[in-house]
Amino acid sequence: MIVLTYHSHHVVGDDYARNDHVAFPTDLRVITELGFEIVPLNVFVDAWELAAAGQREAQKKAVRLVALTFDDGPVYDIEDFVHPHFGSQRSFLGAMRDFRAQLGQEAQKSLNATSFVIASPEARRIMEKTFDAEYTYLAAGSMEDTWWQPAIETGLIGIANHSWDHLHPALPSVAHSRQVRADFRQVLNMEDANAQIATAATFIAAKTAGQAAPFFAYPFGHYNDFLVHDYLPRTTPHVRAAFSADPRPPTNEDSQWCLPRYVCGDDWKSPDALAQILADSV
Repeated sequence: MIVLTYHSHHVVGDDYARNDHVAFPTDLRVITELGFEIVPLNVFVDAWELAAAGQREAQKKAVRLVALTFDDGPVYDIEDFVHPHFGSQRSFLGAMRDFRAQLGQEAQKSLNATSFVIASPEARRIMEKTFDAEYTYLAAGSMEDTWWQPAIETGLIGIANHSWDHLHPALPSVAHSRQVRADFRQVLNMEDANAQIATAATFIAAKTAGQAAPFFAYPFGHYNDFLVHDYLPRTTPHVRAAFSADPRPPTNEDSQWCLPRYVCGDDWKSPDALAQILADSV
């Protein structure tokens, strides 16, 4: 069982390795052809918990499960767009609908993905203007939050917490007592953790009529002992499980507050590489 992560603003070419909109629809077929089942993130966490508890039947069923996640929250998760250099791009939601139309609902009965979104409106606006052109593409308005609730209503995409402002390096000010940027491992106390995680959860819940999924993805994949062993399990009621960017399948020894994920374009760059990851996970 594994979690796969995509970024809908990773569009810096027209090939699989440099464009997640090329990779994602291909991967839906690869996952299906290899006999793996795509499930919602809550179902995945349920299965991992049962498997980690040593239930043999659960362990057998969990082996071939895949959860899909998207990070940062561009509207490209659900809306097609035209890139100024690489042309028309099909959204992730569009790719999921195309997959269903072509192969039928039975091919992946529980097809679903979770989009981890950044809460701060100011941070999102600045990200639109200061994106890293070597890795991402963002247009004006692409980081708005008006699409979050409609995404949930499709039944194919959930919305979850990716922090208040991602400690984004382009921001003039971040929600952190020492103004640390680009290193979420420096969230080391209650004040900073509440500012980044609890405040974000409250904002996202309000924007989604309380329907946001109770999951957190660490910005940059960064975590620390305080967040994993103290803050998340003991303090916040907003998070059921949290996800890093450690590229491996989860094990029985993992914490639910730090489950690993693979990232498209970083941890695999071709359909064959994904097929190998899937094969190695069994």
